[in-house]
This record gives sequence, C-alpha cells and structure tokens, in this order.
Amino acid sequence: MNNEELPRPGSVMFDFHYQDEESKKKTLNKWKKLNKYLMVPLYRAKLLPLLGFGKIFLILKTKGWKTGKMRRTPLEYRRYEGTIIIFAARGESATWVKNMRSNPNDVSVMYGFHHFKPRIDFVSDVDQKSAIMKWYVTKFGKAAKVLFGWDSTKDDPDTTNFSKLISLLSIVLLHKNDN
Repeated sequence: MNNEELPRPGSVMFDFHYQDEESKKKTLNKWKKLNKYLMVPLYRAKLLPLLGFGKIFLILKTKGWKTGKMRRTPLEYRRYEGTIIIFAARGESATWVKNMRSNPNDVSVMYGFHHFKPRIDFVSDVDQKSAIMKWYVTKFGKAAKVLFGWDSTKDDPDTTNFSKLISLLSIVLLHKNDN
C-alpha cells in the first residue's frame, strides 16, 4: 500500500492546484494553445474522429458564463455505466464547468461523428465519486497516472484514500436524452 496523497507532483492536477500562480498560468496556457491550435481544428475538420480519437476525446460546446460566446473545449471522456463521464482537473475553477453551470441549456457534445444535447449531472456524493475513482484507476491506469499521479504498481484502489483528490476534482456525467 502506498500512503502518498493524490494528486502527486508531476501530474496535471498537482500542477493546477499546488504550483505557484505563474506556473499554474503556464500550465493552463499550454493546454489552451494545444486545444485551440491542434485539437479543436483537427476535430472540426473530422480528422481526429477519423483517426479514432473520437473514442477518447469529445468536444464540449458551451456558452460562456461571462461573455455569452460559444466555446469549444476538447476533453478526455470515458463511458461509465452507459453514460459519458468527464473530469475537471481544475474542479469548479474550470471555465467549462462554470459555463455548464451558468448555461446548462446551451451545452452540446460532439464525440466521434455523433452530436447531442446532454442532460448534465454534477456528481457531488462523496461515495459515488469514490466509486467512480476506483473504477477509473482500475480501467484507465495510464490516464490516471497523467491526471493525478496514480501508480498502478504501488497503489491499490481498495486501500487508497481518494478524499483529497475527490475534493479537488469535479466529475460530470453527460446523459443522452431519449427525445
């Protein structure tokens, strides 16, 4: 059993939550540039879905909570119990989370070649978040390593204390409406 707390140094979440303000800005700007100049254009050109990245990344379209402008954010997603699940490494500070909370009726999702307007559930129950984290690290250990420093060779999902991680992370479920 590894007793180190999550997130660990070197992970995306650690950089967003525990670095000095200048380092946080650098990390955020790096991700913004990657999204703006690579991910979104390649997705809009239908190249990323064609190459299979639609199985990992989606484009979340939201209406800005301050500006009212439409925003496109590429996010990693997974399927959890028949629905799409996304994590906000920056928690409630993530702009797309603020946008979703302010304008839930102006949210749409594109994954692969599919589009839909989701019913949005923000997971707030600690036990549900813990169950999701155990599922995530068990199924997607490499992604969990990047996101928050999970080490599948040392860490055990049944004995790891996820409480600090859960307090920093926002988890969102996107359900397809049956309309």
